[in-house]
Amino acid sequence: MSPLRRHALALLSRAPDADSEADRERAALWQAAGRPFVVTRRRDASSGVGLGFCTTDTRHPELRPRRVAAHAGLDLVVDLAAPPLLQEIARCPAAARHADSFSRLASAAAEARLAIRVYGSWMWQALTGEQHVHDASDLDVLIDVADISSADRATAFLAEIEPALAFRLDGEISFARSGEVNWREYRQDRPEVLLKSVEAMRLTPRAELAA
Repeated sequence: MSPLRRHALALLSRAPDADSEADRERAALWQAAGRPFVVTRRRDASSGVGLGFCTTDTRHPELRPRRVAAHAGLDLVVDLAAPPLLQEIARCPAAARHADSFSRLASAAAEARLAIRVYGSWMWQALTGEQHVHDASDLDVLIDVADISSADRATAFLAEIEPALAFRLDGEISFARSGEVNWREYRQDRPEVLLKSVEAMRLTPRAELAA
């Protein structure tokens, strides 16, 4: 099984724990539906796997989806998968109103040889078919990068393509051995950036990102 990374989709053998009875019930229903949980930063070294999911209220679709935090032992994880590719998101019915933008982004990424994955509200929309996105929703993108050079190239690409799109691009670049950095923060070219991983969140010298 792949190493734990933030944004990975985890299938569990049973429902995870949560902080309240109501959220434990939500987690049980989510698990019963066979849906994956997303890997997040763990609370402490002994808490196993930090998890999250996002639910909607079918009785009140006008309400914002609820983000639920959960946690489980590593032994409950039976499978891990990367978040869906941009092309998969573009095929969900909600993406039809932005078809030109999705097509433009996908074509430009293919030409630049960049694999763009998507997390956040657009991912949940595609995975569940429920109402997670709205007119002002950002597209949360995730791009794996191997080193500083590829990080520079990926973030320059996002900055260049965004003005041609009907939606704002949010998201992160991901260094396999280190963690994730917000792509806009990375573009600011500061000596330190906020690095997020499953273990911690800390300011890190830019030169150490690919170490």
